Amino acid sequence: MRKTIKTFSSPSPTGTLRRRTLLTALLGGSAATAFPAFAWDAGARPDATTSLIDSPRMIVGGGPDSLPGQVAPILAEALAKGLSTTGPISTRYDLGRDGVTAANLFDTVSPEADGGTTALVPGAALIASLAGDARVHFDYSRWIALIVARRPIVTLARAELHRSLRTRLSGLLHDRPVRIAMSHPTGVELPSLLGLSLLGLHPVPVPGFATKEAAIQALHEGSVDAVQLTPGPGDNLAQDIATAPAGIRPIFQAGPNVADVPDFDTTYRLARGLAPAGPLYKAWHAVADSAASALMLALPMLTPPLAVARWRHAAQIAVAEPDLLHWNETQRLTVAAGASAAPVMSDLVPELTAILALRRWINNNQPRWRLGQETRPT
Repeated sequence: MRKTIKTFSSPSPTGTLRRRTLLTALLGGSAATAFPAFAWDAGARPDATTSLIDSPRMIVGGGPDSLPGQVAPILAEALAKGLSTTGPISTRYDLGRDGVTAANLFDTVSPEADGGTTALVPGAALIASLAGDARVHFDYSRWIALIVARRPIVTLARAELHRSLRTRLSGLLHDRPVRIAMSHPTGVELPSLLGLSLLGLHPVPVPGFATKEAAIQALHEGSVDAVQLTPGPGDNLAQDIATAPAGIRPIFQAGPNVADVPDFDTTYRLARGLAPAGPLYKAWHAVADSAASALMLALPMLTPPLAVARWRHAAQIAVAEPDLLHWNETQRLTVAAGASAAPVMSDLVPELTAILALRRWINNNQPRWRLGQETRPT
């Protein structure tokens, strides 16, 4: 898919075709590898005479305890009402931690594009694709988003980092590495790592923090200098920020707006005195938007237009169902459904130069990260 979602037909200009071919290769391309452990049973596939309404299927990027797994039965029931199916939507769970295996499986069935198969994946799968993870064999730029559920992400750091950004950049204060708590260097905290680097700081990823509680505790103990927060059930992000350890302040945010927290562009202007620009900045936007996308329900790009219209209609009905509405509110999610999900999806697909810049930055820094050294800007 190109930068925006406008048509379901293949463009004819040769240059555009070359660009799409390269984008497909960069984001994973068509999966040539089969995944027998997750393949649909022969009896689960619709035959040629079966209507897609009678056999809708959902590939779920995570186990029953994951965020996609928790909402899958609620979403399946709500979508079935909108599709007016004669039976329930069949779901297949992938036990992978970030949805990559499910997205790969989705890519293997995408060429069929029969209108009956959807994928429900977390934003972590998109980040893995952008980062060039070797496990990725899918191209999410060739997906049609039906639902995108988003929530804010906020990067917190010690106040001295925030107050002295301009001083640091002027060389008047000796820099020290900024240790940031992360699950792993190219995980969902990548927006914070890349963002701090773009601001001229020298972040060092400290991996192994799988929960917000563990990261906050490390911040209290002084073993890290920065964390990325994302609200979940029962969380109050504003309260988390207000009750952070002394000297901790929000540096920037992404996703749905959080009151009294500067966005990245504002912080960048304050730090450098000019607006952010360039391929790596565009890559940051795509990575940040992906991290803020807690969930995405998608169809293959080549799905027949009539089927796309029916699924979009079902998605709009589904998100208004009381059970799903309550679940989204509990999870602090802002939801775009139906046709309104298309522009959100467009923001998740950066230009080729941005993808190349991001992967070059990651490749140049991975040896340093393995040694616990600070991140270089390029």
